[in-house]
Amino acid sequence: MLKLEPWSRTLYAVAIAQFIALGGGNLVFPFIPFYVEDLGVTGESKIALWSGFLTTATGSMLFIFSPIWGNLADRFGRKPLLLRAYLGAMVTMTLQGLAQNVWQFLGLRALQGAFVGTIPAATALVASTAPKERVAYAMGVLQMALFSSQFIGPLVGGTLAASIGIRPTFIGASAFYLLAFILVLTVVQEDFKRPTAEEHGGLISNMRLVLSNRPLAILIGVVFFLNAGPAFVRPVTPLLVASFDTATSAEVLSGLAFAAMAITSAAAALSASRLAERLGRRNALAFVTLGAGIAYLPLAFATNAPVALLLFAGVGLFSGAMLPTANALIDSHAPPGMQASVFGLAGSSFALAVAVGPLSGGAVASAAGLPASFLVIGAVMIGVAIAVLVLVQERPADEAIVEAPLPEE
Repeated sequence: MLKLEPWSRTLYAVAIAQFIALGGGNLVFPFIPFYVEDLGVTGESKIALWSGFLTTATGSMLFIFSPIWGNLADRFGRKPLLLRAYLGAMVTMTLQGLAQNVWQFLGLRALQGAFVGTIPAATALVASTAPKERVAYAMGVLQMALFSSQFIGPLVGGTLAASIGIRPTFIGASAFYLLAFILVLTVVQEDFKRPTAEEHGGLISNMRLVLSNRPLAILIGVVFFLNAGPAFVRPVTPLLVASFDTATSAEVLSGLAFAAMAITSAAAALSASRLAERLGRRNALAFVTLGAGIAYLPLAFATNAPVALLLFAGVGLFSGAMLPTANALIDSHAPPGMQASVFGLAGSSFALAVAVGPLSGGAVASAAGLPASFLVIGAVMIGVAIAVLVLVQERPADEAIVEAPLPEE
């Protein structure tokens, strides 16, 4: 029987748990616009705008609470905070399936953002246990699990919604979070030594320390734009594929669109560390971001479902490598013992993208049409690639980080 090193066991257990949990979370994305319609909203433009509001509500609360949970994770341990996130998701997902109107649904999506945040919690847990020279690989494995869940979740979710209904699918998604909770609880063993108050510092002082580190501050800003791309087009993608003349149901076709991008993203995430080794992390990040930006543009001109699905797969082929490479860069600059605080702020950046991206995408689609959303985000990503080359610094994986003193509260 193969015996894994402790860090490898933690990595694979957390990756599997994230695949299960986020697979459950992604069950619902393909049909959120259709659930909005079931809850009484009518008209394509209003549905797109409400879909943006719903995702914005989740992202806004994630933005507020991610640094708080990250600070607590550095103080009390990363595993307990990940378990908390799974429990919060289980409860809020169940309640969403019971919503009676769009306002209740909006409030529950906001609660989910406040109590969940599994991605920064899992990232901090893995980054704090993996050897520095293996962090890029570990981030790739974790990101592959995330993208694989985005492949399986929408595909299964669209099919379930078409067969058993939207509400039962929401309620069933909570079981996925319960399975992830049990896996992490029973398999992951965190060797965590709780720091003293002097060693850890407060929430505000830790945030100041992270944001005063210029490379980290720039990378956290870059994370916003890397997540903004998928978030920007998420509410309009179901409407784009539904506009094609096809016998396939809109729910299933929407699930296939998300799945096409997710499956190529998963493959790209796993190969991201090899690309970073060849080009350097900074150059690799710029390359894949540029490729993603270019790949978004032709989606504005897609006229049938097969072409659109191929183009979504092309976007994933580049965008899948962006976040593991960026996370490895972030970890290389993180002060010792502060991975959760750093990734908590990166989680806020992610959350802000989740909040602003869908609302912006829905607004652009409402004002200028669905194709305009893909042209806008393509141009933005090309600009981000140029900014990465100009502004981002790279630290060798084996270079020691000198811990800066905590600023005064």
